[in-house]
Amino acid sequence: MDFNTAIEQHVKSRLEASFGKAVAMLIVASASNKVNAPMVGMSKDQYLSLCTVICEDQRVVDMWGTSGATDALLSWQQLV
Repeated sequence: MDFNTAIEQHVKSRLEASFGKAVAMLIVASASNKVNAPMVGMSKDQYLSLCTVICEDQRVVDMWGTSGATDALLSWQQLV
């Protein structure tokens, strides 16, 4: 699966289910800025870094717990 599809169909959709569209977009945008990952044409390393930062975001940890955030990260890593 390519990185953009993984982000759109899995990462963003899971975040949107928990946080709503607006907050999910803020979490993804914040993580993207932190790892300097473009939303189009990113490398595998950038994708993996983006997913890691998303799962380390305090809002995500507060909502899903450490275990839930780790589970999400592992599932997203396996997509690519």
